Amino acid sequence: MTTEEIITALERAWNAGDGEAWAAPFAEDADFVDVVGRIQRGRATIARESQNIFDTIYRGSTLEIRQVTSRRLGGGFDLVHTTTKLSIPAGPLAGEARAVQTKLIRAGRIVPQHDPGRYRGVRSPRRGPCRALAPRVGFLIDAVHGTLSA
Repeated sequence: MTTEEIITALERAWNAGDGEAWAAPFAEDADFVDVVGRIQRGRATIARESQNIFDTIYRGSTLEIRQVTSRRLGGGFDLVHTTTKLSIPAGPLAGEARAVQTKLIRAGRIVPQHDPGRYRGVRSPRRGPCRALAPRVGFLIDAVHGTLSA
């Protein structure tokens, strides 16, 4: 998948409330750091946890994703920054939230993804073996099982 296809697939999956489709662009062994700092390891976990929020706190929500930047890092990795606008129709999180995400894409799949926790002022903890990348990319990216090294 191209970066544009990945972004389109993620947006469609979220808006359909489909956890399996949301996880599909991720590598089988990807790590996903969510908005509250939990590390979800593997596509199956990402699918399950996403479906949980689609069925509960984010039921009926819509997500708009836009690519901000993209550049090659070498080793077949593309660094991609996206912005999102999340609209939540009801419940304790009702309203609109905006955020910025960092994605690493390799061979048409998202490997790690870090959501810096800008929703509702929540901050994700800095962790993982890629601390050395943080100054270069502006956000900390958690590595996937040794795919990257610090």
